[in-house]
Amino acid sequence: MKKMGLAVLLLGLATTGFAAVCESKCEVVSPQKKVTVNVCVGPTLTYDVSFDGEKVVLPSPLGLAFKDQTPLGAMEVVRVETTLIDKTWKNRFSKKSMYRDFCTEETITLREKGALGRMLTLVVRAYDDGVAFRYVLPEQKMKDFVLADDLTQFVFGGDWDAFASDQGKFNTSQEKQFPKMKLSEIKKDAVVICPLVVQSPKFCCAITEAELTSWAGMQFAHGDAENSIRLRLTPRNDGNGVVVAQTPAQSPWRVILLGKKPVDLVNNSGIILNVSTPCQLADTDWIQPGASSWDWWSEGNRILNTDTFKQRVDLAAAMGWKYTTLDDPWYFDAWKPTCNTMKGCGTVDLPEAFAYAKSKGIGVFLWLHYKDLEKSGMEESFATFEKWGAAGVKIDFMDSDYQERVEWIANVVKLCAKYHLMVNFHGMYKPTGLERAYPNQITREGILGNEYNKFSNKITTRHSATLPFTRFLCGPGDFTPGGFLNVHPEKFRTQEKLQLPPCVEMGTRAHALAMCLVCDSPLLTICDAPENYKNQPGLDFLKNIPAVWDETTAIDGAIGEYYLAVRRSGNQFYAAAITNEEARKLSLPLTFLKVGQTYEVTLYADVPESATEATKISVTKKTVTSTDTLSIDMVRNGGWTAVFNEQ
Repeated sequence: MKKMGLAVLLLGLATTGFAAVCESKCEVVSPQKKVTVNVCVGPTLTYDVSFDGEKVVLPSPLGLAFKDQTPLGAMEVVRVETTLIDKTWKNRFSKKSMYRDFCTEETITLREKGALGRMLTLVVRAYDDGVAFRYVLPEQKMKDFVLADDLTQFVFGGDWDAFASDQGKFNTSQEKQFPKMKLSEIKKDAVVICPLVVQSPKFCCAITEAELTSWAGMQFAHGDAENSIRLRLTPRNDGNGVVVAQTPAQSPWRVILLGKKPVDLVNNSGIILNVSTPCQLADTDWIQPGASSWDWWSEGNRILNTDTFKQRVDLAAAMGWKYTTLDDPWYFDAWKPTCNTMKGCGTVDLPEAFAYAKSKGIGVFLWLHYKDLEKSGMEESFATFEKWGAAGVKIDFMDSDYQERVEWIANVVKLCAKYHLMVNFHGMYKPTGLERAYPNQITREGILGNEYNKFSNKITTRHSATLPFTRFLCGPGDFTPGGFLNVHPEKFRTQEKLQLPPCVEMGTRAHALAMCLVCDSPLLTICDAPENYKNQPGLDFLKNIPAVWDETTAIDGAIGEYYLAVRRSGNQFYAAAITNEEARKLSLPLTFLKVGQTYEVTLYADVPESATEATKISVTKKTVTSTDTLSIDMVRNGGWTAVFNEQ
């Protein structure tokens, strides 16, 4: 077999460290001078990042490696263009309604010194709370190319703590925990998904990507120097490198979120969305965020029929939710995908089901296996679903982020927009900002979510307290919270070990309610069955619960330990707290409330009995103002929520 010839576009990689040789130095400083990025150009190309006077990323390699290309020589700077970006834009599909894109952008055009004179452009943005950079290959004599590797690395100054989700292989559903480890414990052959969160005594950072639409997905492994991390791109499905493209071409943005403490990462300015393509749809009025009832978590594939579907519609209507999600097997016959997706062959009378949902004002999301969708014909199926009156589709089991699948995802979202369908992707990689360009991509999985309670014990309260600082930094996640059969870990049983459904959830009732606020998802899928909600204390909290917010502020927290946040929807404020297996006391100053305004607050809290009987909860009301402070007492695996209404 002929050995693949790899030519490194930018040389200078060393196995024991990275010495920056600066023939030209380009400095990018954020608007308020909190963040500095230095790019050194010469025989090697390196960068470093400082935040509030602390060196976060030491000199680290930049570069790309190509298949069957002659080596590129030393680089020189052709020109540098610096721009101050300061724009605001509205977003009604997110955790806050107004975003400010405020940064210094530097476009560094490079040329090979040799006779070939090949070109590369590096675009760097310095925000006051993070960094984004991307490679651009301008149009040039090198037209077609096959990318073999991305040589970008991140060198840190110590063996800091990391929260790293190693999938063990490429092309997964990205549904694992983010365990705490040292940087040195990340293996050289690891496949750590985004975000990789690093915490030192003086700073926190989260590394992820944005604007992934035609490239390969990004993962991490231990790098070539001590305390370093390198990128790993998912190989193409056809085996031809990682990216096949033509110039001009550009990589996704490599994003580093920065903060002094973990909650700063949650409160970041929105870099992932800010660097992503603005909305490409002329009309978005038909895209409506909201909560959804759901059948599969509590019932699985066992008793789905027209009557149980109607029960989910009735639940959504009674609770003020906009949607219900019709999961499999609405078109499966005993798990055999022998049916035409457009016609269905399960136990649900589709015309009757859609007519009933319409009569109640409830939209329907239809679950689909992506392979069956392809077999049935995507455009024909989407056109049919629109005629039926479906609000959206839930497409599952892609489990991959190689370039061909990434491009497939973008095409599906565009095609769904043509037929006024929202999309909830399951079996899916993390979000990268596509929801800004196409907000009909309303949410996605790529998260170890509540469904795992059916068959594992992985959805611990420690995992729940990790998610705000890890996966939810990337964007919406369909975690499907809200189970009301609440138990502590010692009483937990998976669904397979029960003779029949229902499914139980770890944590107290107050914890379950709080998770409905902790999770970011414009389609807030609430998981449990109508019979498990009936006449239960705390149920009124879920009525008319918002799925998007005007403001979100993380108040306090530690990764994997606890989390406290406040959210605003119009004039109404919500607050939520969760803790792990440790009981915890917190306090919440109410300075976020309007000065001079009196509020009635409804509190949903653990009681001492909740430490043994997880379904126990206290629901009380009191009058407060912005000068007050609320005390929060959570038992082990507990939670707390509050709803503030103006009087």
